[in-house]
Amino acid sequence: MRNSLDSEFRGVVMRIFQILFVAMVFALSLTPAAWAARYTNVSLGQKCTVETTTIASVTIGNINKAPTMSNMLSYSCSLTKALNTYRPNDGPRRMLYCWHIHDSSLGTTNFTYRYATLGSGKNQSKIGFNIYSNGRRVGDRRNAYNIIGYATKVNDLLYRVDDPMTVVFEGNEGVSLPEGKYIYNNPRTHVTMYSVLESDALNYDNACGAVELPSGGGDIYGADADGDTIVDISVRTYCEVRVGQHMVFPRQWALKNPVNAQAQVVVSCSAGTDYQVNLDNGQNYADNSRHMKRTDGTDLISYNLTPESWADLGTSFDQSFAVAGEVPAQAPPPVGSYRDTVVVTVNVIR
Repeated sequence: MRNSLDSEFRGVVMRIFQILFVAMVFALSLTPAAWAARYTNVSLGQKCTVETTTIASVTIGNINKAPTMSNMLSYSCSLTKALNTYRPNDGPRRMLYCWHIHDSSLGTTNFTYRYATLGSGKNQSKIGFNIYSNGRRVGDRRNAYNIIGYATKVNDLLYRVDDPMTVVFEGNEGVSLPEGKYIYNNPRTHVTMYSVLESDALNYDNACGAVELPSGGGDIYGADADGDTIVDISVRTYCEVRVGQHMVFPRQWALKNPVNAQAQVVVSCSAGTDYQVNLDNGQNYADNSRHMKRTDGTDLISYNLTPESWADLGTSFDQSFAVAGEVPAQAPPPVGSYRDTVVVTVNVIR
């Protein structure tokens, strides 16, 4: 990845010089897919929806430095009548919800990781990860509900659940991955809803698993929904370089004292990418020094840039680096505008 740095100097009486970073950009844009699953019991009017199914979508360059990602897994349910009229003799009631994000293991055996995959058969590559909610791993056993809690009451007929989910990349130590899009699509994200008395705790006997009424789910007819849980991971190393701030030196009458200015280079690479940035010697390098050249002549002004190279280890997105420029004290040059071009190179460290 390369870009150029221009400097311009107008000498003793007029303007001095200017250093510009001009970026050439090569970037990959990743747009996550959006999916929705709906369950509607027309006869009873309940409409329950798993709204958020893509809980992670990211492009990474180094799986061992992949970021932890968070999103909300959301669910809503519209009822035909208020819960406090559902069983009027019981008194006020609350809505209990039970998430179940199935894992890929069989029976009740523990599992280690979920996997996003690329390809199939012997050519299949895998990225291991797990889903967490409030620090607890989701889906340790196939037939256990993962998360139990109270739904938020929006009004008497509408209830919402917004649970923060975190995707942590795990089990990938020493793994070398081919580039491409890795997909985890689990179509068995399941939610059931139950009505419980306000005094009932979350360990209520019928909280999750026991069905009071033949509704095929919780004890509220139709308050039951399925959806996909999608993790979308693209493995590709890319970088974007752009100008954060141009380097402009102030006008000078003479160069009896050093003159300083600063520019910024902004580098954004795919998550986890290690890279090194280098500045070359410019177009007029001589006598161990960079020089700016008068635009309508051959006169030169020496200058320095610091640092000339630096590294970033996996920090990735939108890292801003300051480049300090100095024109040391020197003999006054002829009046004019002076400029140099310095190439900035970003090398990916494998």
